[in-house]
Amino acid sequence: MNDSNLKNQDDQCYLKSLTILYVEDEVEVREQLTAYLTRRCGKIYTAEDGKQGLTAYKRYKPNIVITDILMPVMDGLKMAEYIQSIAPDTPIIIVTAFEEPRYFHQAIDLGVQQYVNKPVKMPILEQALLKSARILRAEAALKEIEERYRILFPLSQIAISVADATHPQAIVVEQEEDRLFFKGNLIDCNEAFLKLLGYQDLHMLQELSHNICSLMTDSSAALLNKVVQEELLVRGFSSEFEIELVSYQKSTIPVMVQLILRYSDAGEPIEIWGVMRDVREQRKSEQDLRLSAKVFESSKDAIIISDKNNIMISVNQAFSEITGYTREEVVGKNPKLLQSGRHDKEFYQKMWIELQAKGYWQGEIWNRRKSGEIFPEWISISLVYDNAGNISHHIANFSDITDLKSSEAHIEFLANYDPLTELPNRRLFIDRLDQAIKKAAREDTSLAVIFFDLDHFKTINDSLGHSIGDLMLIEVAQRISACVRKSDTIARLSGDEFAAVIADVGDISNIIHVAKKIIDSMRVSFKIENYELHITTSIGISLYPSDGDNYELLLKNADTAMYCAKNNGRDNFEFFSHSMSVRALERLSLEGKLRYAIKNNELKVFYQPQIQVSSGKIIGMEALLRWPHPEIGMISPADFIPLTEETGLIIPIGEWILEQACRQNKAWQDQGLMTIPVSVNLSGVQFRQRNLLNTVQGVLDKSGLEPRYLELELTESILMDCSEFNVTLLKEFRQLGVQLSIDDFGTGYSSLSYLKRFPIGKLKIDQSFSMRIPEDKNSSLIVSAIISLGHDLEMVVIAEGVENEAQFNFMKQHQCDEIQGYYFSKAVSAKEMEVLLQQEVINPTSVLKG
Repeated sequence: MNDSNLKNQDDQCYLKSLTILYVEDEVEVREQLTAYLTRRCGKIYTAEDGKQGLTAYKRYKPNIVITDILMPVMDGLKMAEYIQSIAPDTPIIIVTAFEEPRYFHQAIDLGVQQYVNKPVKMPILEQALLKSARILRAEAALKEIEERYRILFPLSQIAISVADATHPQAIVVEQEEDRLFFKGNLIDCNEAFLKLLGYQDLHMLQELSHNICSLMTDSSAALLNKVVQEELLVRGFSSEFEIELVSYQKSTIPVMVQLILRYSDAGEPIEIWGVMRDVREQRKSEQDLRLSAKVFESSKDAIIISDKNNIMISVNQAFSEITGYTREEVVGKNPKLLQSGRHDKEFYQKMWIELQAKGYWQGEIWNRRKSGEIFPEWISISLVYDNAGNISHHIANFSDITDLKSSEAHIEFLANYDPLTELPNRRLFIDRLDQAIKKAAREDTSLAVIFFDLDHFKTINDSLGHSIGDLMLIEVAQRISACVRKSDTIARLSGDEFAAVIADVGDISNIIHVAKKIIDSMRVSFKIENYELHITTSIGISLYPSDGDNYELLLKNADTAMYCAKNNGRDNFEFFSHSMSVRALERLSLEGKLRYAIKNNELKVFYQPQIQVSSGKIIGMEALLRWPHPEIGMISPADFIPLTEETGLIIPIGEWILEQACRQNKAWQDQGLMTIPVSVNLSGVQFRQRNLLNTVQGVLDKSGLEPRYLELELTESILMDCSEFNVTLLKEFRQLGVQLSIDDFGTGYSSLSYLKRFPIGKLKIDQSFSMRIPEDKNSSLIVSAIISLGHDLEMVVIAEGVENEAQFNFMKQHQCDEIQGYYFSKAVSAKEMEVLLQQEVINPTSVLKG
């Protein structure tokens, strides 16, 4: 969104806070315009003639006046004249059908600059209102600024000088004894300016120095002259520049100064303000840093200099060579960006306690390079104190000791343990599981393999970054370890997959207890840095010897049980059973059939019409995927759509649906049928594709369909991620002209925050609510609330799943805009949809309801 649009939005918001007096003798015109103004302004007062209008103005003191000219008793211009005499700053907008020059001239003489012809065109009136709002807003801002200056001037710690600019030659720079001087005298300054230069009071300063140029060096006066000529006189203020002032003791003081030319209400210059800040300490620090720069850059050890808050302000070349980060990439950030995750919070707490106590700490730390590689370093950290004994800086120097750590024990560890969580990795886990199976076989005991996966961990990793994800995995590992015995093996197999071997099971209830304990531990919120995160886990369990006698079979069966737990709603556990293996094979078979169906064009796009409640007219349609299998028959989307998302097939299928829907809609339009939008669902998998915008643009270009006839339906889960990428992407879709709607609204974590941030035009009420009304009171209340919310946000509301007359009547009674469901039509083939488009209006008693 460009700056002008943002400014226009600000003006519209400000307009809603203003009061309007509208004077019009024609009742119909007054009522029509009052309704329009009520939606855009804060409070509207009306009057039938100029006399009533003047009375209303004196009583209510409105911000803006809108008036006709010719009215009984007192005309609008006469009323405007009275109002201008009372409050000359009040914006007045003339609305009239008369275009005679004398009215224009009279209005201009009164100071009225905004003239709207009848019949009123609302965009023109709105621009006049926005212009008036801008004027009022600017005046209010100016008053606020002047009041701030009045209060802050004497109290400010920033040095401020004020020179006279009222004399005709005040801001002309002249030569005097080989020096440049302003002719305008120094008329005021604050206490900070006097203190900066060492003067006791303004009178003493004025006696010794009549103008500002006499208080600076010759070169500074020349620079001041240049800035005045090139900036101050051109735009009324200057950029910040450095000069040297001369103090009472004749020492030079470097300051950064900005000039501001202050004008009178008549637009004449009256004062030149100089706002200055002392930079002596800054210049001294810069000199000290320059003296140590050579030593700093020549060191072979990496050096970090950070401020009192441990924010890096400088690093040397050796730091970049060791870590891979350039100076520009780390300055302004905390050194913790190097953390590898190998050390827990307690480690760093102990380190900081010792550092604070002794002012110095050294030891070995594992950090992470920019490439992601973890490396060991020997580091020394020292504290630097200021004159008051407070910490001013941290200085750390370290060397890479990777070569020193390349011992056999270290290599062995990396080969068998996960460096992030320090749990055994897959290799060591399989070895220990194999040993546990052999031991159980010898002793004739049982063991369990627990396989668990974190639910929706990828969402956290993608939205908050791998550093947060890593910290969560570390805590997950700690929580799991706390749920089992020390003799049991816990391993991180990959990503967010963990496994455990529980030996000497004994009673099956012991395994159930462990599984529930792990699930309960995951339900407790994770407090990581500034985030409070929630995650669950799905667990699969296989038992030796009943579910397998080797590690491969036990792991495979535990994995199968885990996927069954996910399919059953997640956040639970399942024991492996033979039926699971059967279901896994069925799923594999269905996947094979689906891939064959894609290859052989078995998938079809059906269309379900969307009906305008008030007229019964078709105003849109939703494209829906259907799979009429040649042998099995119609396969439910609930059976194969999740499979497409799990396998990634949703990407090519989704693009194909988009192409088919756009091409078919354009073909219908070319036939002269109704021009209505077609809506296409986007899954979360599709939405995460970085080329999604280009894909949609390409499909529209190829089909020739105008973007406004395509609507993308998004789920609430997609919109819950209010990342800047998502916000930008949806705004780009709207700029392209594509319409956006929320599918199944009310079933997810509905949040007003994303409704405000995203450019959504339509809410779709989920069928789970529609199907239970009006019998179910809670569903009825929810539906009514969603409709009201949508309308308050100026969105269109559509209800899906409307199947009978009672449901339809409820929606109509509560002013739902659109309907979709079997009451009007099931999803039909393109050929059947074409027949419906020819009819344009659907009668619920005579359509394809199936």
